[in-house]
Amino acid sequence: MMKKAMAWILLVCMAVTVSLSGCAAGSEEKPVQELAAYTHQNAPLGGMLSVKDGALVDASGQEVVLYGVNLGNWMIMETWMSWLEDPTGDWAYYDTLEVWQERFGEEQTRALVKAYEDNFITEADIAQIEKLGFNCVRVPFWYRNFMNEDGSWLTEDPANNPGFQRLDWLIEQCRAHNLYVILDLHGAPGGQSTNHSTGKAGRNTLYTEQMDMDTAVRLWQGIAERYRGEPVVAAYDLLNEPQNNGDTQGVNNWAAESDEAVSHTNEAYDTLYQAVRAVDPDHIVSFEGIWSTKVLPDPAEHGYTNMLYQLHLYDTGSFKIRSRVNEMVRMRKKWGVALLVGEYNNGEKEAFANNLYDKNAISTTKWTYKTFNAGRQWGLFNKDVDRMDVKTASYEEILAFFENELSTDSFTFNASEMAAIS
Repeated sequence: MMKKAMAWILLVCMAVTVSLSGCAAGSEEKPVQELAAYTHQNAPLGGMLSVKDGALVDASGQEVVLYGVNLGNWMIMETWMSWLEDPTGDWAYYDTLEVWQERFGEEQTRALVKAYEDNFITEADIAQIEKLGFNCVRVPFWYRNFMNEDGSWLTEDPANNPGFQRLDWLIEQCRAHNLYVILDLHGAPGGQSTNHSTGKAGRNTLYTEQMDMDTAVRLWQGIAERYRGEPVVAAYDLLNEPQNNGDTQGVNNWAAESDEAVSHTNEAYDTLYQAVRAVDPDHIVSFEGIWSTKVLPDPAEHGYTNMLYQLHLYDTGSFKIRSRVNEMVRMRKKWGVALLVGEYNNGEKEAFANNLYDKNAISTTKWTYKTFNAGRQWGLFNKDVDRMDVKTASYEEILAFFENELSTDSFTFNASEMAAIS
C-alpha cells in the first residue's frame, strides 16, 4: 500500500542524509537528520467521514484509512509517562491538580495547566505529524478540561471554555495540515474504569452514580453541539478503555469481559450514543471493546448508525496480534462497522502488526506521539528528565520546566519505531 512505498523512499533518504553528513552512528545530530528526511504533505481532506459497508468514506465516497498518532499526555497527564514523580503507583492527574490547588490556589493552578498545554503540543508538532505521513490525530481529554468536579462548566460560554478553546485550536491546526481529529473521552466523570488513565484511580462510578452519567451526557452533548458539521472531526470516541480494571481493586472492579462489566458498559454506550445523536446525527461514533470485540453490541439491534468499532492492541506475540486482527475483520464483515486500532504498541512485533493493519485496511492511531521517562520508548519522541515531586517543587520550578523543557526539539526522535509503523 501507499504508506509502505513511502516508508521505503524515506528510509533511503534517511540513509543518504546520514551518509552525506559524515556523522557517526549514535551522534547527537543523527536524530535531527533522520527526522528531516520526513517531508510528507497531505492531500486536502475530502469532507466529513462516514461509514459505508465497513469502510470509512469521505464526502465524495472515496475510501479513507486513518493512519494516525495519539496526542497522549497532553490534555490529561498520565503519570507513568510524564515528568511527575509517582509516589503511590496510582497517582493520577486529579491528584496533581488537588495538590496544586491546595499549595498554589486556583489562579496559579490554571496558569500551570495552560503553560503545560501551550508548550507540550504546538503548531510545530502538528506540522511535524503531517511531515511524518500521518493523516489523523486522536486527542485524549477528560471532563476536567471543560468542567469543575461538581459537573458545572468552567465557563458557560463555550468560546471561553479552556477545553473547547484547546480543541478549537487543535482542529484549526489540523485543518491547515489536512489531518482528521478523533475526539477521545479518556476520562469520564466518575471514571469509566478503575485505572489511573481516567484521571483518577479506583472509582469506576460512571455506571453506578446517576450524577456522573448525567455529567457525561452533558459533556458529550456540549461537544457534539460545538462540532456538529465539522468535517475535520472524524469521530466521537465515547469512552476510552471502559472496564480496564485489571490492575486495581475496588467495589466496581469488575473483570473486563464479565457479564456485569459488559452490561454496564453497553448501557453506558447506549445512553451516550443517544445523547450525541440527539444533537449530531452525522458524525461517526466509536465504541471500544476491552479487550475483545466480543463485548460490543450488534449495532443493528439498537439502531446504531455510522459506527467505528475499535480495539487497543498492546500484544507483543504474533499469534495474539493476528488473532485480534482476524477478530476485527470478522466483525466488520458481520456488522458492517468500520475498524480502528485506537492505541497500539506491539514491541518487537511492531512491523509485523502494522503489516496486518495495513493489509486489512484497518485504521490506526499509534500510542503515542511524545513521552517522558517511559522506559520502553512508548513515544515517537522521548525524553528522560529528573522527575519532580509536586508536593515539594515550587510553582516557579514547575512553571520554568513547562516553559523550557517541553519543546519536541529537545526530545529524541525514535527513527526505528517510526520506520516500523510506516
